Amino acid sequence: MRSARPPSYALTRPDRPTLRITQHCSLGSILSPLLSNVALSILDEHIAHGPGGPGIGKVQAAKRRRHGLANYRLVRFADDWCLAVFGTRAHAEALREEIAEVLSRMGLRLSQEKTLVTHIDEGLDFLGWRIQRHRKPGTNRYYIYTYPAKKALRAVKAKVKNLCRQVGTNQPLDTLLRQLNSALRGWCAYFRYGVSHATFNYLRHYTWQTVWRWLQRKHPKATWKQIRRRYCAGGWWPSSGNRELFNPATAGTTRYRYRGTIIPSPWPTTG
Repeated sequence: MRSARPPSYALTRPDRPTLRITQHCSLGSILSPLLSNVALSILDEHIAHGPGGPGIGKVQAAKRRRHGLANYRLVRFADDWCLAVFGTRAHAEALREEIAEVLSRMGLRLSQEKTLVTHIDEGLDFLGWRIQRHRKPGTNRYYIYTYPAKKALRAVKAKVKNLCRQVGTNQPLDTLLRQLNSALRGWCAYFRYGVSHATFNYLRHYTWQTVWRWLQRKHPKATWKQIRRRYCAGGWWPSSGNRELFNPATAGTTRYRYRGTIIPSPWPTTG
């Protein structure tokens, strides 16, 4: 740990829900997010009014840092939450025990084995994103990067693969492209607000390979030149009479505007 980079720890739940409601409810229903917001509102209030929470001013926060005390912020979406702590690992672990006590008043239990305490340099997965601090190549400055997590990439790859299996080769290519394009556009729209260019290019190559194998199964006796002439207009990118296979590499990436000037960015601000 370098003194030039202040220590930061995050308390998060990486894989599975760590909160369990003692009363039976259908966690897969549309009521799950609503119940989570109602039950976890006590956590929001506790953090908001905490001595190192977002309610304190900049002067008081700086004073706490000088005295070796922790400052923290809570980020929550339904029952997925992450507590960012400006302090030591001991501070993060103490806050974990404090939160467990607060949640117990609502009949909720914080699973200790599923709760991760990690340094920002080691990174964490949250809401499909991988959040980690890296050194910007060519400089000695460190920035926090957000990019699609490996688990999210595996999920969309499985989606593409399953669609190419579910849509039979007796159906036209347009049927497959319609379903693939819907899934790919939604995934890319969610992850375009991060460092996703390399991931989009990889997904482009994987999708092209998977659809090409589907075409080869559809026409097992045709040569690759015949398939290109019929489905790619002599090129290499599959298309039907109504639509073209969505290219993830063309989705582009953009800055998440809420980041603004509060979180340092490795890219220059334009406009």
